[in-house]
Amino acid sequence: MMMIGVIWAALAPLLIVSAMAALAFALRRRGVARAWPITAALMLAPMATVYWLERAEFRRICDDAGRAVIHEKAKADGFLLTSGTAYSFGMRYLSEGFDWIEMRDIYRRDGWARATRQADGATTLTPIDKPTARYEVRETFEQPRSGVGLSVTHVIDRETGAELARAARGTFDGGWMKWGLGAFGVSSCPSAYSDSNGFRRSYDLVKDTLR
Repeated sequence: MMMIGVIWAALAPLLIVSAMAALAFALRRRGVARAWPITAALMLAPMATVYWLERAEFRRICDDAGRAVIHEKAKADGFLLTSGTAYSFGMRYLSEGFDWIEMRDIYRRDGWARATRQADGATTLTPIDKPTARYEVRETFEQPRSGVGLSVTHVIDRETGAELARAARGTFDGGWMKWGLGAFGVSSCPSAYSDSNGFRRSYDLVKDTLR
């Protein structure tokens, strides 16, 4: 199924071309002059309009929610990481200057664990009774509208409940046009290619806030 999805994402525009060719052929058989320009006007113009409107809405959502904001900085050797990817992508924080991170223990139901960076660079995982970190990095997923997803990172002071920083990374799957555009309709924000500074501020939010 995954391979089918990859093939579709790469070749989906061929479906549009095939549909246009079929319509142009039908029009020519009926004696309609300039069948291809008419076909393009009937199919591409509405599709482009719908995609442009949805892409513009995605950019608006990115402008509202996607910018990294640091309200207050603090100093911490580690933190509590509340994330579904704590055991995979979350481990990157140990290479960014943090000594440890606390998280849910995947081996014990309702348990907790602490991942610690050793002097030789190795990582050890130790069960703990409960989190002790003052600061929490909470990663959540929001879907403000169909086709748009936001992966939001919050840095929170657990003692006061105050939010120290916030950033979001957004993805747009192409909206209504995703079935025809495939991977060519996908967009993200902030983008490492078109907004390298915004991408860095979002990616380094935790390090810039707590180190």
